[in-house]
Amino acid sequence: MTHITLAVTEAVLEQAKDGNASQRQIAIQGASTELHARIDAARAKSQVVVAVNGVFELSVGDTSAIWGVHQTAGLQTEDFTSLYDLLARRPGRPVKFAWE
Repeated sequence: MTHITLAVTEAVLEQAKDGNASQRQIAIQGASTELHARIDAARAKSQVVVAVNGVFELSVGDTSAIWGVHQTAGLQTEDFTSLYDLLARRPGRPVKFAWE
C-alpha cells in the first residue's frame, strides 16, 4: 500500500503557541518508497503536491514536514488546518494515511 505517516510533535506545538501560526507543520515520519522519492525532491521553490488519502492535496516544500505556510491553493489551507488540529490532539503519535 502506498502511504505517508504524519504527526504533529510536541516541539511544534510549543513553537506554534501564543499566536505563532507560521511555525505550524506536520512532520513526515515515513512514506512508501515511491512517495518518499517525490518528497526528497521537495523544496520551498519547487513544491510537490501530496494527496493524503487521495483527497486532501497538500503542498510539500520540505523533505521532513508539511508546513502550513506552503498551503496556498484551493482548500489547502483549510485541509491543512483540519489535519493539523486532528493530529495535534495526540502529539507525537504518528498516523499512517493512504496516498494516491
